Amino acid sequence: MTKGSRHKEYLSFPMAESITLNILYKELKLIEQKMATKEELNRMLETLEILSNPSTMEQLRESEKEISLGKFKEIKSVRDI
Repeated sequence: MTKGSRHKEYLSFPMAESITLNILYKELKLIEQKMATKEELNRMLETLEILSNPSTMEQLRESEKEISLGKFKEIKSVRDI
């Protein structure tokens, strides 16, 4: 493996002795556009936790069934609770 070849697959431009800062900036911006934010990753993990919990999924199905049957109370303020 030659020096720098392990990173070659991640770059869209051929490895050279030197590159301009402009090219590097553009490449970093392309990488940044493809990255997920910490908040997005946290939302995905929370979703996976819910979907992988049989008890929670059963509660969700029951709630959806009750809502479709009109078995819910609309809460407009804290006093309604």
